[in-house]
Amino acid sequence: MIGVAVGVAFLIAGAFVPLLVRFAVGRNLLDVPNLRSSHEVPTPRLGGVAIFLGMLAGLALLRPEDVWPLLTAAALIWAVGLADDLSNLHFSTKAVFQTVIAVGLLLLYPPTILSAAPGGLDALFFALGVFWLVALCNAFNFMDGIDGFTGGVAVVNAIFLAPLVGEAGGFLPVLIGATVGFLIWNISPASIFIGDSGAYFLGFSLAAVALYAPALSGQEWNPLNFLACIVVFTPHLFDTAYTLIRRLRGGAGKSIFLAHREHIYQRITPTTGMHRRTSNLYYGVSVVAGFGAVLISRGDALSFVGVALALACCAVLASLPRLFS
Repeated sequence: MIGVAVGVAFLIAGAFVPLLVRFAVGRNLLDVPNLRSSHEVPTPRLGGVAIFLGMLAGLALLRPEDVWPLLTAAALIWAVGLADDLSNLHFSTKAVFQTVIAVGLLLLYPPTILSAAPGGLDALFFALGVFWLVALCNAFNFMDGIDGFTGGVAVVNAIFLAPLVGEAGGFLPVLIGATVGFLIWNISPASIFIGDSGAYFLGFSLAAVALYAPALSGQEWNPLNFLACIVVFTPHLFDTAYTLIRRLRGGAGKSIFLAHREHIYQRITPTTGMHRRTSNLYYGVSVVAGFGAVLISRGDALSFVGVALALACCAVLASLPRLFS
């Protein structure tokens, strides 16, 4: 049944893309290139709709247990992103909605991490949980700038996250299937972009399953396992954090919230012809980080090898602008 559900998610997502392209072109819902863009022609930005519909079709067959609160919150996050794709919401408006949804999820459906908090630190752990959900959600959006990038990295992330989260990752196969169905149309040269709806949906879904894995698998929260889940996302997290810190240190009135072309992946992709090269580089780094995460989760001497691999990934990413300048 899993194979059928994955296939349906793949086919539905892939089949909806041409329809969404036609819809977006007819209503001028296009991402028009500007000085900060990495593309050269106006392109539809509703790919997240295809992923969402493919996911729904796959879930209708797979019917995973106990993950519906997470998926409901992810659907609300998707709706916020879709509203932005259709009408360009201000960043602060999106951030407020994302935070409210994350807070609501943790209040109504508390993860195990909250019960593991030492006395007096409940509020801190709650805030960290909200921060994790919102931060990864936005990291995926910040890193959405070239063809085949965010969706492809998300697929690699989900593949390595699945064995780490056990039953909590019951919906990951259909998420992968739907995303691959979209990616067929998004690989350079892309005929459609994932949009905020897709980036937010993927980021929030993966962040939520990492946070809630112990609760959904009937286990106690383990900081080492959660560290392993974080390491899975090393490329997106490091590139985002490194760029934000670099912009803050750069001064000159640079706002960390304004669009720019200073991410590592953007700095090594001066032309559209290099989209595929950069995407493949990040796929490879994501695979190495994924193996590192699996080693960390073992809890033995090999965990140190996993940490070393994660640090090596960070070092490689930081050096890319010099290597490809």
